[in-house]
Amino acid sequence: MNKTMTSLPLLDWINAATAPDGDGVFFLGAFDRRITFYSQQVRGLRLAHALDAQALIAKTDKIAVVGAGAAGLTFALCAALLGYDVTLYDPANEALQLQSASPRLLHPHIYEWPNVGSLDDRAGLPLLDWKSDTGGSVSSKLQNDFAAALTRLSHLHFQTERKLVAMEKAGADWRLTIDHKGTEEKRRFRKVVLAMGFGEEFPCADAEPAAYWKPSGIGTPAIEPCSGANYLVSGNGDGGLTDTLSLLIQNFEHVSFTHDFLSHISSNALCDAAINALSAASFSGDLEPQFHTILRPIVDEYGVIDALRRQLRKDRTVTINSDGPLLAQGKASLLNQCMVFATLEAAKLEAVGITRTSGRVTNVEKTAAGFLVTGPLMGGHPLQANFDHVILRHGPDRATRYTPAKASFDLYEAHIKPLLETTPSLASPPTLDPQLYDRFEDLKIEQLVDTASQAGLLQQQKQEQLRVVLEIDAAAHLLVERGQVSLLDVADQCERLTAPVTIHLALPPSAIPDQLAFLRLSRASNGLIHLTTVADHAATWTAIIPGIVVASTGDPRYRGRVLDPNFLQDKLDACFMRLLDGSLMAIIASGTCPTLHKIDESIRSGVASTWENWAATLQGSAALRFDFLRWLANIEQGTRAPWSGDHAQLPHMAAALLLVLAAHLEEPLTPASIERGNLTFSGNAQALGSGCATVEGGPLTIWDRPDQWDVDALILSASAEVDVYSPDDTLLNAGSVGLGMRSARRVRPAIIRNDRAWRQKLNGPLASWRQAVKQEFEGWRQRIQDLEDEVSR
Repeated sequence: MNKTMTSLPLLDWINAATAPDGDGVFFLGAFDRRITFYSQQVRGLRLAHALDAQALIAKTDKIAVVGAGAAGLTFALCAALLGYDVTLYDPANEALQLQSASPRLLHPHIYEWPNVGSLDDRAGLPLLDWKSDTGGSVSSKLQNDFAAALTRLSHLHFQTERKLVAMEKAGADWRLTIDHKGTEEKRRFRKVVLAMGFGEEFPCADAEPAAYWKPSGIGTPAIEPCSGANYLVSGNGDGGLTDTLSLLIQNFEHVSFTHDFLSHISSNALCDAAINALSAASFSGDLEPQFHTILRPIVDEYGVIDALRRQLRKDRTVTINSDGPLLAQGKASLLNQCMVFATLEAAKLEAVGITRTSGRVTNVEKTAAGFLVTGPLMGGHPLQANFDHVILRHGPDRATRYTPAKASFDLYEAHIKPLLETTPSLASPPTLDPQLYDRFEDLKIEQLVDTASQAGLLQQQKQEQLRVVLEIDAAAHLLVERGQVSLLDVADQCERLTAPVTIHLALPPSAIPDQLAFLRLSRASNGLIHLTTVADHAATWTAIIPGIVVASTGDPRYRGRVLDPNFLQDKLDACFMRLLDGSLMAIIASGTCPTLHKIDESIRSGVASTWENWAATLQGSAALRFDFLRWLANIEQGTRAPWSGDHAQLPHMAAALLLVLAAHLEEPLTPASIERGNLTFSGNAQALGSGCATVEGGPLTIWDRPDQWDVDALILSASAEVDVYSPDDTLLNAGSVGLGMRSARRVRPAIIRNDRAWRQKLNGPLASWRQAVKQEFEGWRQRIQDLEDEVSR
């Protein structure tokens, strides 16, 4: 079941990180969209893997990583685990300095909404992993993790309080000039990874810099000692929209506010509305009109607007400016856009002081009356107001940040901007596939874990790799699976599994269309598929799957994938076909059937030839295969009950198949999807071939009338005593003689069963067997003829 990583777009990752003539210089996240702490970590991990897998770095190469933020820290550790000599530089005196004292919450996936997994609290990384928490807490944990790795990896070096001043090519190397407390150091490296972030906001005259991560940030008492302040926020990216929310919502905290916002809608109605609005706005790019039409009714109906009205601040005035639509397609996360739209709609109802302007800010002048802003227009006229605070979110000044590497930066910028235009998927938030996760977890256990703990962790890892978790995703409200292997992989191999696999059902049975399919799958695997559930749903699952084990879901390491489990029955039928084929081939090879005894070689030869054709037909139609096999396994009373998965039933099923195929050697039969059987013959006559031993909870012998069976022929392998009596042989159609054999149905059917006489005929020769089948079917035809003659007189 293990998959290779050959399908990963390694060259795409590398192409997005360096110019064609970059000559060993790589950039991490400098121009990517939707930059988050988690996405930068994944970019660092993927680049380290890609460079190693494509042999673009040699073990003798010395690598410099500039910047100990999320991307640089992750790349440095991953490259060191891969065996490379890495030196990490940062101008601060600690890693992750930007977030190290921040009270703001970090969430790994929330900007990915409405994607599956966007409300997962855990990052889901094999190393430097974390859960949603304050920036200070997250950075502290990761600093400790990195420090522990430093003590174990002799070829990983971290140089703090060192700032890149310049870099130049020196033969095959790069010479870096590093400033350390006023003293310049020269160091040579073969490869350089620049993970210096994306710079500060573009400065604009007297505008105050507004730092998101600092405790004295926007709207806090540190910058607003008195209420009633007048703000201007300019920008329609995630930064500007988040600032707008922080100014309008009481005690705003982004992650908790987001969870609260989404909690009002328990279905995927909001998700669907947002996606539909996005699609409808694809031409204009302005989401706001579509939000009014499509999204507004949803947030009204679920009470979101009402809840937001109670959370609004009314003691400040806010002017919101954007150069273009405020809610522009692709400019910010869809969730932030939905939340800002709903908040502004609530603010209208509460008469909160909000003004909308548009245009590019060209100047901010500090005067005695406040800040005067030039550029934006309100109602077609220049903005005249003075503001206590002006917050500009117009994007980062990357060029200034990368001045020490200007030549490489300019080359990379000329490459990456058109590349992202032609291939926008390269800028999408990256995800980590299960195989890459496992590769770096292996390296972590091998190199960063003490020997005494390695065996236990490897065993735990193996168990996780062979576990599929099914649950309802909190963000998309869809059925998803998590795991290195998929449910499809497991079901596809079913009885051929070589190691135990666990399917963990962390959801109520009502969320799955065919709950019994999992019980059948477990049985079909001969016990190699284990089923577990969570305590909350144990009672309902136990009623369906007796003996299901209660287990903790834990922190799933793999991202969720949308799942439609309707393929399970098709895979179970494929498994049943393989098992039947194996049993039938064993009978043909040995000449002995466990329930029918000896089979003549000539009969076996004919059976093999017929089965080859039938198997191809059944494989070509899932619906036909399902109907043929379900009757082979069960004689039903109006329910479409397939094979239970119990291998103990196989001998009778294989024997029934053999009897059907053998009967075909004289009376041509065709697999068919019909109401009361699985075969047709002689035009429109119907037959039932089955290995089932019970009906209505009792033995097959309790059905002894033709109208109970309601078929023209019975081929049964699980009973030697089935007899059908028809004392009156009446017609089904109230006395009218029909044109086809279906019109006369209550005559006694032809019967081939597992009794002594038929077993003797199977022992040969073929001519004797064929003669017996011929006589049985001729007897059935004669009974019909006799009845029709009687009615016509």
